[in-house]
Amino acid sequence: MHDDTSDRAHDQHDHKLFPPERAHLLDDESRLSLLSEETLAELLALDGNEDIADLGSGTGFWTNRVARWTTGTVYGVDSQSVMHEKHRAHGMPANVRLVLADLDALPLPPASLDRAFSVNAFHEAHAPEGLARLAAALRPGGRLVVVDWRRAEEAAETGPPMRFRLDKEEVSETLSPWFATDFAEDLNALMYAVVAVVR
Repeated sequence: MHDDTSDRAHDQHDHKLFPPERAHLLDDESRLSLLSEETLAELLALDGNEDIADLGSGTGFWTNRVARWTTGTVYGVDSQSVMHEKHRAHGMPANVRLVLADLDALPLPPASLDRAFSVNAFHEAHAPEGLARLAAALRPGGRLVVVDWRRAEEAAETGPPMRFRLDKEEVSETLSPWFATDFAEDLNALMYAVVAVVR
């Protein structure tokens, strides 16, 4: 049976954004059972010197991990200042820069990124103007990795309400004016991944 407390929490906080009062869940090491560091590293296909944006970086769970894999700058992008405060409190690698911005209004300059990734946050923002801005921020051959919740019955009890989710085909279609999908697969019963390259 679906626990509607997650629905209420999302509805009370700008409809889709992750509720700050539940931010401790973003730092739960059990998240690695759904998306391992090895899997994310493989999806990002890093050489070790890329500039990367973590779109919807939350409290830094993935930002800080990815920062260990590159000598480039890792931008932790989140629209909620409270998330940045929690990230700072945890400590940040020297190559992390926090960017307070709506995911559809990315303030990074053109051709400033090699990679961008969104773990459990793409359902929060995917407006055309935001995707166009993201595509412009990526250098030629730049890669976007989206990992998000499946819209499937077996995934219903975890994550955001079903009405806010996109399936992997919808993500690929949404990205298609700016990105060519290279990979779109279910990772497990709860999560899928889409990897796309900027056109």
